[in-house]
Amino acid sequence: MRRRILLIIIIILIAIQFIRPAKNQSNDVLTSDISHVYTVPQNVSVILKKACNDCHTNNTVYPWYAQIQPVGWWLNHHIE
Repeated sequence: MRRRILLIIIIILIAIQFIRPAKNQSNDVLTSDISHVYTVPQNVSVILKKACNDCHTNNTVYPWYAQIQPVGWWLNHHIE
């Protein structure tokens, strides 16, 4: 019985790897960076690019573990 349950769980985990959310990536420069809308000092711009732009622009750089579901779903929900 335990073996059957384990097998079912493994099959479900493999199956959900094929259900992936859409990536948050765009070539639209005007909406992807706050410095195109407001004047931002250089030191603040460096901090924003390093700490915030990864998730809070339309050019998200996804870590390797975003390819593993359900972690990818969680990250996508967080980014949205």
